[in-house]
Amino acid sequence: MNNEKYKSTIGFTDLLFNILVGFAFLFIIAFLLIKPEAKKEDFNRRAEFVVVMEWDNDASGDIDLYVEDPTGKQVSFRYHNHNYMHLDKDDLGAMNDTVVNADGSISTVKINREVVTIRGIIKGEYTVNGHYYSLRSYDKINPKKPVITVRVELHKVNPYSIMWVGEKQFTHRGQEETFLRFRLDKDGKILPPFTFEKKKFVTPMQELGNYQGTGVEAYENQNTPDTPIGDPAR
Repeated sequence: MNNEKYKSTIGFTDLLFNILVGFAFLFIIAFLLIKPEAKKEDFNRRAEFVVVMEWDNDASGDIDLYVEDPTGKQVSFRYHNHNYMHLDKDDLGAMNDTVVNADGSISTVKINREVVTIRGIIKGEYTVNGHYYSLRSYDKINPKKPVITVRVELHKVNPYSIMWVGEKQFTHRGQEETFLRFRLDKDGKILPPFTFEKKKFVTPMQELGNYQGTGVEAYENQNTPDTPIGDPAR
């Protein structure tokens, strides 16, 4: 009588189990060795320096940032791009903090900030100014913020560091302050020291007469005090 069919199959089961364990181990090793795909950049952004100006978030007044490069070109709300400099947004204080959504609801973000990006290097001196452009009509009746604290920061992007921070108090429309003057060499290295000698970029219209200036010199319009000539949007 042949008893082969009654022999134990434990040996075969162990062999099969070991083979499966081996395949599983090899699969895990192969998975770990797979090189992950390099993460794509969300966007390409190149900058050498960034100038950030912020003022009290609850202030409705409009403060304008001006940056002048070594060639004498300025960026501000009037000229968003010059040479390697770019103003990302003209912040009008409380005026453009509110957005009407597609469903008719209203969103408000109280952030008062203007940013100038310097994307390339021009050797020489840069000057950073702030100008109190407007109080807005409702502020004249019931001033919410008679004194506004304005803060300016100079950021170096690569490698990242904050090079300078300073604050000034703004108390009246038309006030202009020089926050910082700094020099760069041809490689983009800051040449000390920082200086603070005042330099005016904005000249208000004469209080009397029919002066009709153009460009920056006409930031105030006698007939409509809150709107400069040539810039009806403001």
